Amino acid sequence: MSKTHQPHLEPSKLNDTSSGTPGLIASELVAEEELLLSHPNNYSSIAGDSDSIVAPKDDDKGYALTGVKLYTFITASLFAAFLSALDATVVSTLLGVIASDLHQIPNMSWIATSYLLSAAAFQPLYGKISDIFGRKPVLLACSVFFGVGCFITSFKDFKCVIIGRFITGIGGSGFNAVTTIAMSDIIPLRDRGIFQGLGNVAYSIGAASGGILGGFVNDWLGWQYVFSIQVPLSIGIGLVFLFFFVLPPGSPGLGSPGHAKEKLARIDFLGSFFLVSSLVTILLGTSLAGQYFPYISWTFGGLMLTAIVLLLVFVYVELNIAPEPILPVKLLTDRTVLSASLTNWFMTMSCFTYLFYYPVYLTSVIQLPSSKVGLRVIANFVGVSTGSLGAGIYMKRTGKYYGLNVVAVVAYWFGILSFLFLTPQSSASFQLVITFLPGWGYAIMLTVSLLALIAAVPSKFQAATTSIQYTSRFTGSTLGVCIASAIFQKILYNQLTAAIPKVVNDADKAAEIISNALADAEYSKTVSDAIRYIIVMCYERACKGAFAFSFATGCLTCVVTLFIREHKLHSNLDRN
Repeated sequence: MSKTHQPHLEPSKLNDTSSGTPGLIASELVAEEELLLSHPNNYSSIAGDSDSIVAPKDDDKGYALTGVKLYTFITASLFAAFLSALDATVVSTLLGVIASDLHQIPNMSWIATSYLLSAAAFQPLYGKISDIFGRKPVLLACSVFFGVGCFITSFKDFKCVIIGRFITGIGGSGFNAVTTIAMSDIIPLRDRGIFQGLGNVAYSIGAASGGILGGFVNDWLGWQYVFSIQVPLSIGIGLVFLFFFVLPPGSPGLGSPGHAKEKLARIDFLGSFFLVSSLVTILLGTSLAGQYFPYISWTFGGLMLTAIVLLLVFVYVELNIAPEPILPVKLLTDRTVLSASLTNWFMTMSCFTYLFYYPVYLTSVIQLPSSKVGLRVIANFVGVSTGSLGAGIYMKRTGKYYGLNVVAVVAYWFGILSFLFLTPQSSASFQLVITFLPGWGYAIMLTVSLLALIAAVPSKFQAATTSIQYTSRFTGSTLGVCIASAIFQKILYNQLTAAIPKVVNDADKAAEIISNALADAEYSKTVSDAIRYIIVMCYERACKGAFAFSFATGCLTCVVTLFIREHKLHSNLDRN
């Protein structure tokens, strides 16, 4: 919208073509209208009259890419999502191996944390950066970061491993966000759910198989090859992006015109600094607390206070200083954007908590071998697969998503509730199916929330809202596991210190048992039956505490998701 044309918006009922309802209150659009008038180029991919940007049509169902180019790009995008998820979990079975080989057992948590930190911190930046520079250059940069990071990680040096994992996280988070944004550039919203469902399946396969593949390659070739093998894979993905992701003229995915210097001048470096600093501080504090310092300590409190101050400064910069904010904070004033983001945040907290502590319960309480533990969680993958694809098909056929999302969240709630009734006497069939409903509901929510975010705002904001979703997802997963870990460790410690001294009169022996039980979930198998029973009961109560947190965040999800509005899912890219 140009500066010379500033229509006055009265607080009356308007017909909104993007909504499935008869209209909406125009006063709810004032914040966005003022934003566009003050910064006409804000968030748009092409400078100038952003309202005039119309995605091109073609003869293949309104897609911007067709035939071989379309499906080759989609395949590469799915494989990129797979690698991104795989690298987040591939070290789960290798932490001890790598740390022992490099003589860094006390610092082994950094091998996993470095990747998650960079992935979560840089995730919010990709929407705006890809709007300015275009999707293809950013995707190519992500391929380079991912490949270089994997290459550096393969060196037998602890500092190289940490630095390499950090760089890999920058590329891996971009793989997720920018491929998702690019799909929205080339696929109409009505069909978008099916492809997003496929992306969720690819991500789930990568996350589920990371530990297994990492262990297999380590046993076959060595841990360094786990990372070096990914280098040619990232090169292959980059080549596909280079030669097959060819957008037609006028596509918002091409970025803004101008020289590189002009584009760099548009980046909100100040806001980016405060946002990344805040996220890194939060994630560092929650990741290291309980291991390097207590949760109730000046160190933890200082980190959290610093993070809050940095976040408040970021919000101030975005609202009052940055001419083109890196993350559109004002979009969160939209009811659907805010509620969809909170739905994603709370449910991801809940989901990652049960995914992390259900195997702990199976191992420490029911005392199943590792092979059977893996089989017990396969229902989660079945739920994710059917939920993701089913949601996409449903939205393609009906063009609706609100009712589906409510059903999915309620089903998820019932699934999480089941964990509170899990006991050592629960049948094998109950143990097998307990993760299906949560996986099914979570997968549907991921697909629906993304489309709800994109459909709720003009197409020029689709990259920004996609970044918001992935930021909610990454921070939710990390914070969820950290909070659940604090709850689990606190309950386990209190239970053990209260129970063990009652049956072990020797104080030194009791302290040794408590220390071993806290450090090893399978320690109970090495002690007498009486002590084993006590340790198992303490672990059960600690796991139930984590499950209670998962249930509580699931309840919050049920509340916030009700405020999502139904918007029309258009069958063409220009949303006519």
